[in-house]
Amino acid sequence: MMVTAGNVYNVTTHGPATHTNCPYVESNQDNISTGMILTSFLTFLLSLLGFLGNGIVVWLLGFRIKRNHFTTYIWNLSIADLGVVTGLLGINTYWLVARLSGAKYEDPMKTVFRTFFLVTYSASQFLLTVISIDRCVSVCFPFWYRFHQPRHLSPTICGVIWILTLPLFPAHTSLYLTMKYCELWFYQFLLNIVLTTPGISISTVSMLIKVCVISPQHKRGKLLTAVLLALIFFLLFAFPMNVIQYAARYTRSENTSIYEYGYICASFNSTINPFIYFLVGRERRGQFWQRIQQILEKVFKEDEDSRETGTSSSNTMEMVP
Repeated sequence: MMVTAGNVYNVTTHGPATHTNCPYVESNQDNISTGMILTSFLTFLLSLLGFLGNGIVVWLLGFRIKRNHFTTYIWNLSIADLGVVTGLLGINTYWLVARLSGAKYEDPMKTVFRTFFLVTYSASQFLLTVISIDRCVSVCFPFWYRFHQPRHLSPTICGVIWILTLPLFPAHTSLYLTMKYCELWFYQFLLNIVLTTPGISISTVSMLIKVCVISPQHKRGKLLTAVLLALIFFLLFAFPMNVIQYAARYTRSENTSIYEYGYICASFNSTINPFIYFLVGRERRGQFWQRIQQILEKVFKEDEDSRETGTSSSNTMEMVP
């Protein structure tokens, strides 16, 4: 039996997924525990906060703040996280409405919500992996990062990630609706583990060693602080969701709360980043209620300033005979 976002499902332990062992097939249990309702409600509230926070970041970076190399990554990450919390809001709202109305929770719309969550959740992790590598290179190899990095690297990489992940949405949806085949769901979480966790872990540890051990006298800026916090929260909250969902394919646990824990972690991970930007960018001294736009500009302006400083230094060196 498996629970995902307030829903109870039958799962077999081995063999290819079909309509009899697919995690989307709901069991006939009518008794829903209070804990399940509370955890679903908590996921709903976290997703609502994430929708608000990521929506603000997407709007400001998209229409009010001039994007640079790094904020292009942040903008795309916020779009992906906005999709994650939107999918979770849809899953929980659909489940609550179905339960309150007494309708059977077995509808193609359920598959659409979950597939949308899976695709955007995967894109979010891939983008965060790229961000971690980008920051690691900027810290460990600052000269190359400033002078030799391709100009259009960030929009190209973001475009490739979306091109590779978006087709998963119609693929997963059509396979389930037409063939009741859900094996790709499990393998997608395995792919997320293999492709994202090593890169993020190595980059995070490398940056921590660089700024805390090798160069502790180096002043850590707001941008690096925000990125390190986002990466640490990923390792604490996004990684469990991947492990829980893939492990569900091979194990049968009577502790159904562990599956709800995975969805709570996923919603928290996609919600926390905008609040990290706001808290890190806010000055400790001065007015408490600063404009959010100014806060974001203060956090992400460091990367642009460092590039401009590096460019001017390079020009000066070329002028010296």
